[in-house]
Amino acid sequence: MTMVATRLGEARQYGARLPEIEERLALLAEASRLLADASLEPPAVMERLCGLVVPLLGSACALRLLSEDGLWLRTVASAAAVPEARVRLQALFSQRIRADEGVAAEVLDTGEAQGVEAVLVLPLRARGRALGTLTVWREAPEPASFESGEQLLLQELADRAALALDVARAYASERQARQAAEVAAGRLARLQHVTAELSEALTAARVAEVVLEQGLAVADAKAGALWGVEPDGMSATLLRCAGCTPDAAERLKRLPLEGDSPVARVLRESRPVWLMAEDALSGSERPAPSSACLPLVADGRALGALVFTFSLPHGFDDDERAFLQLVAHHAAQALARARLLEREQRARAALREAHGTLEAIIQASPTAIMLLDPDGTVRLWNPAAERMLGWTAEEVMGKVLPAVPPEHWEAFRHGLERATRGTVLDGAPLAARRRDGGAVQVAMWTGRVHPASGPPQCLSVMVDITERQRGEAAQRFLAEAGGVLAGSLEEEETLERVAHLAVPQYAEACGVFLEDESGGVRCVATAGGEDGEVPPPGLAVVARVIQSGRPETRSGLSEGDPTCARAGGTCAYLCVPLRVRGHTLGALTFVTSKRAYDAQDLALAQELARRAALALDNASLYRDARQAIRLREEFLSIASHELKTPISALQLQVQSLQAGLTRSGASFDLERLKRGLERVDRQVKRQTLLVNDLLDVSRLSAGKLELVLQPVELGALVREVAERFEPEYARSGTPLELSLATEVHGQWDRLRLDQVFTNLFSNALKYGRGNPVHVSLELEGDRARLRVRDGGIGIAKEHLPRLFHRFERAVSERNYGGFGLGLWIARQIVEAMGGHIEVESVLGEGSTFIVELPRG
Repeated sequence: MTMVATRLGEARQYGARLPEIEERLALLAEASRLLADASLEPPAVMERLCGLVVPLLGSACALRLLSEDGLWLRTVASAAAVPEARVRLQALFSQRIRADEGVAAEVLDTGEAQGVEAVLVLPLRARGRALGTLTVWREAPEPASFESGEQLLLQELADRAALALDVARAYASERQARQAAEVAAGRLARLQHVTAELSEALTAARVAEVVLEQGLAVADAKAGALWGVEPDGMSATLLRCAGCTPDAAERLKRLPLEGDSPVARVLRESRPVWLMAEDALSGSERPAPSSACLPLVADGRALGALVFTFSLPHGFDDDERAFLQLVAHHAAQALARARLLEREQRARAALREAHGTLEAIIQASPTAIMLLDPDGTVRLWNPAAERMLGWTAEEVMGKVLPAVPPEHWEAFRHGLERATRGTVLDGAPLAARRRDGGAVQVAMWTGRVHPASGPPQCLSVMVDITERQRGEAAQRFLAEAGGVLAGSLEEEETLERVAHLAVPQYAEACGVFLEDESGGVRCVATAGGEDGEVPPPGLAVVARVIQSGRPETRSGLSEGDPTCARAGGTCAYLCVPLRVRGHTLGALTFVTSKRAYDAQDLALAQELARRAALALDNASLYRDARQAIRLREEFLSIASHELKTPISALQLQVQSLQAGLTRSGASFDLERLKRGLERVDRQVKRQTLLVNDLLDVSRLSAGKLELVLQPVELGALVREVAERFEPEYARSGTPLELSLATEVHGQWDRLRLDQVFTNLFSNALKYGRGNPVHVSLELEGDRARLRVRDGGIGIAKEHLPRLFHRFERAVSERNYGGFGLGLWIARQIVEAMGGHIEVESVLGEGSTFIVELPRG
């Protein structure tokens, strides 16, 4: 107040300006009142000061405050008398100016106002500290300069504004400190709650749930997410996301660590990333203006990353950063504990599973497993040992192993002593004893076991090798049998060898049975039985096996059993089919009265039968090959004779005609010439037929027989063939009778049917002995039937099955010509058109050939 009185005293010197001074004193009073009533907010203080200056003391006013580093002056409040001036000065007010240059620097350094024409710059000082400057402008018609009284008034206003600003700042700092303390206390309480929750989290998923559910409230965040680093260290998996859309959660589910995302950088560098203007999640409908990305580090290793996004811009002051990092630290510790617990639980579960698996393996093992003390006392006995040796675990546990015969006990105990010293007994054979007194051949592996406490023990694994030895014997037997069967290709010798193979090693009697051409069964070789006796199980069983192709076996047959032909005691038999290339040749039987046959005996018998069938088939093929060679040689002989005969006759006829022409000249007898040419024509036709037959054989063998189907009236074709044969039938005196149905139409190959009918007419003439030949044609439903019946020499019953085979004939080639191909070719043609050809004949009474054809 003293300073105010002094300045008022000086003002009285200006009596002429007393009203103006009073006005300015009123301004000071108003300024004091307004500044005293200010809300203590720095912006309100500065705006009110500028409003007092303009327009009373100047046309425009600007208040600039120093930056925290003291290098810049920034305009924080301004005022102008007219809007035009405000717009004009706005660009100037918005610019920062250097605090260490020009008039502003002198004002701040000296603390005295400086005036330059119509501009006055005054310092804002409080408690000896410069806060900024107050700049006032004047425009005409106001005075261009400021009087000392005006400067005093403006400085008083500036001092009072600076004091109010300082008080406002102190109040703001105190309030901020109080708010910070309240925030810190709230954060501390919430952090304690989060820590308590995390202490109870036992899984990584639960840790993520607690951190996000509690952490969003603690950090006052809008959204958040927590990732865990995968064991391979190449990617991070999202454990939980809060405040994100489903699409964002799916997109953020897996993050590669080599990417450029903030989370990837945090995990790679293990330091936080503060984003002032970026949404690290991009997972909400409205992007967040700022984000905090925090690494979850424990024991120097990044376990994951925690991200919070905020709905308001954040500067992330030191307290907030420290607090968020503390939240991340507690989350990292909880995540490390959860992962350690999960690994421990997995290890324990794996250990329990391993123990369970080991126990299951021991219980399910097909081999006998025993744990023995060095003195042979049993400590472990699995079910396989019980099945193999007969004793239950209750009967042998804590007792000396009873399966070792007394005569082998010393050697067995010595082996256990060697095993306890570290020697592994690898597959040592042992004749063990069963509970029922029976013997079993076993192989035993024994090794030393070091228990957690106590002396060494012996782990023994025992395998029943009885069947293995039996199988090895069977393999040796089959190998020997293969050598024996391969020693001959003669069928009779092979049959005898087959019969003797299994006697006496596997059977007391053995029989070989084959199916004959009539479908019956006959015994072709025996061994071990009485001469002339059919070995069991009899022909009825053998016939069933051959017909079904399946083996039959019987054990323990009494002497009253009708299927057992042996007398005296019981017997067992095996009857297996002899099959090769999908065809059953016969059957092989084995009979014994010493034991029962089992599945292994049956498998051995079937394998022997397979090899025997193959040997028999080879012998049969060898026989057929020799027969084929014989037939080929006969065919070549016949073919050379058949092809040569018409050529010789043709040559003689031509020579005879040439000689007659030479002798008679122009007077040669034309009738004789005509007869000669007819004979020549017959020989040429015969030669052509023979050549065509050979060509047809070649085509049929190569599968190249082609049919040209066309509408054919079968009766007309039969008449045409008959008319062609009428001269030959007339010369031989053989009557030809036709009984043909009319209008027998169908789709056939006309030329090939002509060939079939020609062959049948020719055979009837050749073998009919001049007796009448009857040809009939009938129509039954959709099939046509042609019969050609002669009263000739007929065909023996045993020749009928092979009559339609290639190169086969029922008569001697010396008495009847031909290749033996005609009926075979006729059969191939008829069957190619879907038909059937057969013959009915009685030796000495004639034959009837029947051809059935579908009408197509």
